[in-house]
Amino acid sequence: MTNDDIAGFCGISTRHSVNRILRGLREEHVIRTLYNKIMVLDVEYLKQFVDVKMDA
Repeated sequence: MTNDDIAGFCGISTRHSVNRILRGLREEHVIRTLYNKIMVLDVEYLKQFVDVKMDA
């Protein structure tokens, strides 16, 4: 998946915006990239920004 794909999926205007957001999340240690994959290190941080309904 490219940054353009992520931008379109998330309703973000450009891949540059996606790059900036991903860089910020890496700096905050929320995500890590390894072998072109995004690893989420802090799920609770990301949950603040989405409406997630999970069945337990």
